[in-house]
Amino acid sequence: MGGPDGADGSPSMNEIDVLAWFLALAPLSFSPGPANVLYAASGGAFGIRRTLPFLLGTNLVCIVQTALVGYGVAAVVTESASVQAALRWIGILVLLYLALRSFGSKKAVPGREPRPLSFGEGALVELFNAKFLLIPVMMFSLFYHPEKSDVWTVPALTVALAAMTLSANLVWVAGGRAAVAALEKGRFARHQGKFFGTVLLLTALWLAMA
Repeated sequence: MGGPDGADGSPSMNEIDVLAWFLALAPLSFSPGPANVLYAASGGAFGIRRTLPFLLGTNLVCIVQTALVGYGVAAVVTESASVQAALRWIGILVLLYLALRSFGSKKAVPGREPRPLSFGEGALVELFNAKFLLIPVMMFSLFYHPEKSDVWTVPALTVALAAMTLSANLVWVAGGRAAVAALEKGRFARHQGKFFGTVLLLTALWLAMA
């Protein structure tokens, strides 16, 4: 993408591209949004270790989605308003189902703590998260130039975005855990299922009104 550093010590084009890439995508990845709020809530309710399966499920699907965008396979989704709307409402229904499950978890088995979202549920949530596709679409439109790129460009951009997304997710999970740790643990534990169910419900409403 660019030559070596200039004789005057100025940064190479490649370094400028990396800086531009980071400045363009970091705010989107780390900023508050339905997904990051959900990670924080899960981290607060269940801790970092128990949130990892859900986190890995969502991120694995993110990698697949990013690669599909990079190779143009996801064009049918990104260019079709009806398909995006369908995915959006399916995703909202999935979140509502998970919210109801969290509200009812203690009633089903008295005295048993609500379980965190699983790897499969994380993959399902992300599969119908059409909003995430906007990030790789923007990335490839700005930083992928077929005439200047080789066969490794799409995989490299996909891995780079996956690393940034995972880092942002972990920050939100850890932040949620730290916030709950500062509260009275006994009081929070009694309302753990209701708390997480409420966050899932609010996330669904957030997406419905977006």
